[in-house]
Amino acid sequence: MPKKTFPCGHKGNGQYCHTCQQLAAEQEEKAQAKVEKQQWKQSFAEDPIDLRTLPRKKLVLKARTILDAVRSGEPFQHFNGKRMNYNRKIISIPIDNDYRILFKEDDTGLIPFDLMSHEDYNVKKPGASKL
Repeated sequence: MPKKTFPCGHKGNGQYCHTCQQLAAEQEEKAQAKVEKQQWKQSFAEDPIDLRTLPRKKLVLKARTILDAVRSGEPFQHFNGKRMNYNRKIISIPIDNDYRILFKEDDTGLIPFDLMSHEDYNVKKPGASKL
């Protein structure tokens, strides 16, 4: 069967140009990925603390789950949260082995105020300015 020339200039045997269709599909995937990435970046504006320093999406989602649960009144002990020895009004909840969310306790409940790597968390001295 002889090859025919499509209006785009490509040659082939089919009823349409598969090369152009594949290029269009790739462009659509790129556009969709760009939209999803933009939505992901915009979702950080709704967080009570800055979660952009977390390296993986899974950790960001887990941190948001913890923040939402604590905000809705779930006890911090469900997430292995512990009060600090030097200031009992500060509570640390681990996200994983590498990151912690710090909360301050006041009359209205727990208020998140910091996200720290485990390294920063261990080096921090009791009573330091950030805590």
